[in-house]
Amino acid sequence: MTLTRNRLRILCLHGYRQNDVLFREKTGSLRKQFKKYADFEFICAPLVPNVNSEERGDVRGWWFSREDDQFSSRDVCSIATGFDKSVSLVCDYVHANGPFDGILGFSQGASMAHLLLTMERRGEVKLGFRFAILFSGFLSLSSVHDCYTSVTLDIPTLHVFGAGDEIVACSTSEKLKSVFSDSIAIVHEGGHFIPSMTKYKEVFSSFLERFVDAN
Repeated sequence: MTLTRNRLRILCLHGYRQNDVLFREKTGSLRKQFKKYADFEFICAPLVPNVNSEERGDVRGWWFSREDDQFSSRDVCSIATGFDKSVSLVCDYVHANGPFDGILGFSQGASMAHLLLTMERRGEVKLGFRFAILFSGFLSLSSVHDCYTSVTLDIPTLHVFGAGDEIVACSTSEKLKSVFSDSIAIVHEGGHFIPSMTKYKEVFSSFLERFVDAN
């Protein structure tokens, strides 16, 4: 008798000035390599940043760190404009379309995922994720999020970041990794992007198999 293993469902959060469609395109190789393990579902942030009209397509963000509705991961600030709206959107989506086994985020999406996981740890939301995969992530520097950035989380996480990343420094992603007690890191040689996972397939597969086998 052949046993059929359940496929994981992973909710994916794009980065700042991206959207769900663009992020789906950028993760094509990743999704193809690990399609036997998981289905990847993409959600679009609700906020429209104040960017040059020549910017390509319909770009979005999860919150703004500046009064002019823009964002930088380097901003030390006292605002997080639109954050509550984004939290509500993700929670509503999960409650309507879940359950999801894991959450995956890139850049601001990875930071958003961390904040959501911390909010759940504090009992503020109920999402039910069992693991997280965070690419080029960082801890928010907004004082609005101070109550979340010092909490240690035990949810298993896989962190992937680039030694040559000039947008989110490697050391910045390492700080995010440090708040998770059950974490694995893949450091690639590139910059601010999701790399081909061929070289790291064994690590990535082993991580996902922990949760496929637990289904």
